Amino acid sequence: MTSGKMSQIKIHIKKNLLILLFLSTAPVLAVESEIAPKSELSELLTQFAQIKQSTVDFTEEKHAFFLEQPVLSSGQLQFIAPDKLSKFILKPEKITQQVHADVLKITSQGETQTINLNEYPEFSIILRSIISLLSGDHDALKRDFKINFEDNLTSWTLLLSPHDSYVSGHVDSIKMLGKKNKLMKIIITEPNNDRSVTSIYNHR
Repeated sequence: MTSGKMSQIKIHIKKNLLILLFLSTAPVLAVESEIAPKSELSELLTQFAQIKQSTVDFTEEKHAFFLEQPVLSSGQLQFIAPDKLSKFILKPEKITQQVHADVLKITSQGETQTINLNEYPEFSIILRSIISLLSGDHDALKRDFKINFEDNLTSWTLLLSPHDSYVSGHVDSIKMLGKKNKLMKIIITEPNNDRSVTSIYNHR
C-alpha cells in the first residue's frame, strides 16, 4: 500500500472517530417549500414535541472504504426533552455516550471523556439533527439544513442537507425514516459515499 493511500486512510479514520463513537453508525424527496405542504412536517414535529421522554433499541452499521466489513454495534438510545440524548452501547463493548446541549460525554471502562461539540461542527450537526427532530424544533432544523420531506398514510421520510459549506464537506445528507411519531431509521451519507445506518425499534 502506498504512503499516499495510508495517509488518506488515516485522515478518514480521524474524521470518522466521533461518529464511530456516538453514531457509528445516520430517501429522493419533494422539496418542502415547493411540493410538500409545510403543515405536514409541522404536524409531525408537533407530535414529536409532545413526547418528553423515550427509549428505543438500535442496531448500527458503519460502512467505509477503508473497512473490509461494516462496523456493527447495538444497544439502547434514550431521549429526554428538550436536549438530552444518551446512547448505551451494549455490543461489541459497553460504552455510554451522553449529549446535553453542546457537551458530549463518553464513558468506557470507568473513564469519562468530555468533548465540546462546538469544536466539531461536522459531528455535532448529526446529533443536533436527531435532537431537533425528537424535540419537534422546526426552527432549529431550518437553521441547520435544507429540508426535503415526504409523508404518506403509512410512513414519512425526512432528508436533511447541511447549509454550512464546511459541514457539507463532511456530511452530505442525513436521512430519517419513520412511522407516525416513531423514528425508525437514520442514514448518514458522507461526500465519498461512506455511510452509517441506524435501525431503531422497540419504542417505549
